[in-house]
Amino acid sequence: MKHSFKFMSVLILALTVVLLTACGSGNDKDTGESKRDNANKVDVMIKHDGGTTKLDKNPERVVALEFSYVDALAALDIKPVGIADDGKKDRILKPIREKIGDYKSVGLRKQPNLEEISNQKPDLIIADTNRHKGIQKDLEKIAPTILLPSFDSDYKDNLDAFKTIAKAVGEEDKGKERLKEHQDLMSEYSKEITMDKSEPVLATVIAKSGLLSHPENTYVGELLKELGFKNALNKTETDNLAKYLKGPYLQLNSEVLSDINPGRMFIMVDEGKEDPNLKKQEQDPVWKNLDAVKNNKVSIFDRNTWARARGIISSEEIAKQLVEVSKTKNNDKQQQ
Repeated sequence: MKHSFKFMSVLILALTVVLLTACGSGNDKDTGESKRDNANKVDVMIKHDGGTTKLDKNPERVVALEFSYVDALAALDIKPVGIADDGKKDRILKPIREKIGDYKSVGLRKQPNLEEISNQKPDLIIADTNRHKGIQKDLEKIAPTILLPSFDSDYKDNLDAFKTIAKAVGEEDKGKERLKEHQDLMSEYSKEITMDKSEPVLATVIAKSGLLSHPENTYVGELLKELGFKNALNKTETDNLAKYLKGPYLQLNSEVLSDINPGRMFIMVDEGKEDPNLKKQEQDPVWKNLDAVKNNKVSIFDRNTWARARGIISSEEIAKQLVEVSKTKNNDKQQQ
């Protein structure tokens, strides 16, 4: 009996040691996993136009308040949960829509809906320096917010913004690869654009508010310069022109348009050749006497692609369209 009691005591002690060891091992495993989780959530500091913002390394719910940010996210294979799309999903280019899939509209780019943004429970908001500076504090109450140029950015500004976005979403390496791919593509497209690039070109939107031209310090203006084109708007001609919404876009009247008299025009409209604002412009006697019009060197392009998107993917689409214009039998004929 005495021996039996001793045996049971030893057995109980042994089982206790085994259990404690198992628990300790489990705790070590939990601790290890916890450390790995924490390592994956290392904060990064993002410098932007609105200051410096601390972010989780890999934000998963991103809201974009301009189309150029949507373009950047799509190029990085990131799907935003909310987009300020002006309530018009077709303003987002088809190749970008196909990449990002479903999302929630958060209102107008000029005036996004703060309540709808909050409803998306974002962990990152990307906002425009020009348009959203006044609501930065409101946005920051919802989620960490970075301000980057878009509305008044030029092509190089946009590439810099792409790098910042790549860092903010934890995709710096992928961003560098995509940027290299972009630069290689644009170099190839530039070689394939065979129209006379030395002839000064006027790139302009035609809208209800008139002609909104894009000099070299705009996104389209600088992009065309990178592709080898000469801009019809020189500094002397643009100094005294009114600016559209305090951006770099210049409002042209008939007198100034006549003075510039561009040899080639790239026209950006919402409804193609039948756009009512274009039709109205074509009735202007000054328009009919422009060298570009008389010599059939007017090309019509989609305003969403050329003027609103302002991103890596959209600039590649612009270059591809110019290549296609160059491939036509008479590449100076009016194109849509």
